[in-house]
Amino acid sequence: MPELCTGKIEVVLHGGDGVVRHKRQSVLIPNTVAGDEITYQITEKKRGVLRGKLMEVITPSENRISPPCPVFQNCGGCALQPMHTQAQAATKTTWVTDAFKKYISETTEIMPIQPQSNPKNDTYTGRRRVRWFMQKGKLGFRKRFSHEMVHTETCMALTETLDNLRNTLELMKLAESIVSIQAVELSSGTHIILESEQACPTDFKPEHTGFQQWWWRTLGSPSIQALHKPMLTLFDSIDLKPWLDSSLDIEIGANDFVQGHAAGNQALISQVLEWSEGSKRVVDLFSGCGNLSLPIAKALGADLKGVEITGAELNPTSVKAANNNAKRLGLNASYETMDLFGKFNTESFIAADTLILDPPRKGAKRISQHINTLFPKQIIMVNCDVAAGARDAQALKDAGFKLKALRPLDLFPFAGHVEALSLWTS
Repeated sequence: MPELCTGKIEVVLHGGDGVVRHKRQSVLIPNTVAGDEITYQITEKKRGVLRGKLMEVITPSENRISPPCPVFQNCGGCALQPMHTQAQAATKTTWVTDAFKKYISETTEIMPIQPQSNPKNDTYTGRRRVRWFMQKGKLGFRKRFSHEMVHTETCMALTETLDNLRNTLELMKLAESIVSIQAVELSSGTHIILESEQACPTDFKPEHTGFQQWWWRTLGSPSIQALHKPMLTLFDSIDLKPWLDSSLDIEIGANDFVQGHAAGNQALISQVLEWSEGSKRVVDLFSGCGNLSLPIAKALGADLKGVEITGAELNPTSVKAANNNAKRLGLNASYETMDLFGKFNTESFIAADTLILDPPRKGAKRISQHINTLFPKQIIMVNCDVAAGARDAQALKDAGFKLKALRPLDLFPFAGHVEALSLWTS
């Protein structure tokens, strides 16, 4: 029987685990809040890190609340559910400011996260992108560090549309070979991707509404198969106010990346627009299907040839989508496929008024090393991995750039995740 230990949670780390001290060592304990006095058991040492299991909260922190989800301890997808929303906002803001603290000066504007409103009758936090796993006709999520599935009657993390979709899918007679289902809810409809280790049965055609596009993916294959034709074209609508009294519809395919929270994505785009105002030449690296730079193009005048947008992305499907979107919208924007982690030609990216870097989790190390040869007037960096962003920031500092503004973004409420949006000027 493991030893039963007692301690006080000192801090909650990025990812959602609390830290308690045991014999001068740190132990990571999930489902805890800073200030909790607890009993716990040490369960393992993995990669040099001690991990433990919460046994009892002896004295709860003043910021502890009763988690609203009945399976949150097993699911592990919403690590901060026991924490009051105000404390969540403060904690996530601290994760970002601590990571970037060596670059923050007296003139840096810090824009802290505002607490999420959570009215009594609206417990959905609005994630519009999901992957469920299927077992015996039921859909759910995998336990943390496990392949075991957790099923629940409702999920507070999702939009109401996706939560209702899960219930609908469970009532349908889907192919038994399906192991997981992805769904992406956009402004005009939902992509539903059925994933199986087998090829799609020739007679399989699920019922659907006029706002759903169904797909089949054989796991291990890079391609997906449309289950209904003609295929629906689905769009994500971006509000351009106050720059324009209109919105912008960006076509999003089933394989294209889209931010997991619609309101969070709108906040991200609005901030990038504000920081980019007045720019005539914008370079967008890791551009995806144009989520950040196409709204800039429309709002700042690229449809009138007043603004030039140049972008690059690793995924050729996303590059094709970005160029198609630009052409359909009549915008002066062009994108190319490029390995931004390897050797690439920087010529077309030199002397931008605004350089946007929105890399995946591993960051933009290679590009950051080229900053002193790209000569941008300012840099906007978006980081889904705060540690990688702070590492890349050192190269920006070495090239003579200063951190003008830093905004943590909570695109995954209740999860142990935060994004960092930073503005750098020379």
